[in-house]
Amino acid sequence: MNEVITSRNNLNIKYAKKLLSLSSFRKEEGAFAIEGVRLCADAINSGIEIQTVFYTKKCLDKFHETIFNIIDSSQKNFEVSEDVMKCISDTDTPQGVVCICKIKILQSEIDYSKSLILLENIQNPSNLGSIFRTCDALGLQNVVVSGNSCDIYNPKVLRGSMGAIFRLNVKIEENFVKFLSDLKNKNYQIYATAPSDDAEILGTEKIFSKKCAVIFGNEGNGITEETFLNSDAKLTIPMNSNAESLNVSTAVGIIVWEMTKGGLA
Repeated sequence: MNEVITSRNNLNIKYAKKLLSLSSFRKEEGAFAIEGVRLCADAINSGIEIQTVFYTKKCLDKFHETIFNIIDSSQKNFEVSEDVMKCISDTDTPQGVVCICKIKILQSEIDYSKSLILLENIQNPSNLGSIFRTCDALGLQNVVVSGNSCDIYNPKVLRGSMGAIFRLNVKIEENFVKFLSDLKNKNYQIYATAPSDDAEILGTEKIFSKKCAVIFGNEGNGITEETFLNSDAKLTIPMNSNAESLNVSTAVGIIVWEMTKGGLA
C-alpha cells in the first residue's frame, strides 16, 4: 500500500502545484494538471496520457470504481491527505483527485474539409472553456486559437470545457495572418465578427453555404485591424439597438449554431 503524502513540501506536490499555477512551466514540462473525478475520467476516455494521479482516501471511498480506473491508467499514483489535496487544488472545495497529464500534440488534427472557428487573443479562461464546451455540444470540431490567447491548459479553461477540449481538434497558431492566407488557399470563406454597419447580418441569407472560417476577437478590443484586412467579409449578429455587444462565448454559440445547420462543420 502506498505511503500517504502528508507534507505540502513533498517534491511531487510542489510539482503538481506549479503545473496548476504557471503556464510557462506547463509548456516547459509538456504537461498539465487537471482535477475532479469527471474531468480526469474524461481525459482517460479521450486517450490522454496520465503520468501521475493524486487522490484522497475519502475520494477513493466515494468514487471507488472510477478512481481505481484512473489509478490503473496512470504511471504513478499517490494517496494524499485532505490538507495536501487542498494545497494542490485550484478549487475551493476539491473533490479529492488531481491528475498530471502529458500535453497532447494537437497541431495536425484540424480537418480542413470542415468549417472552423478562429479565436484571436481570447484572454478570459472561463470564456475559452465555455467556447470549447459549446463547439463540442453543437458538433463543430475544429478550433484554432491564436498564440497570444490564454493557455488552453489553464485549470479554469479545462474545468469550463467540461472535458470538451479533449474531444475537439484544437490548433494553437502563432502566426494568425499567415494561417488566414493558408485557409484562403484551401478555399475557405473567412468571416470576421464585428458589430459593424458594413457587416453581413447573420440569418439574412445563406451565409454558410460553403466551407468557412469565422473569427472571434478579444473580449475588450475585438479583432485586430490586420486580421480584418485579411478576412473576406465582416459578420454581425442582429441585436436590440440598446445592446452594444455580446459576451464572446455567447456570440460563438449563436454563430456556431448557424454554421452547423449546413452540415459543413
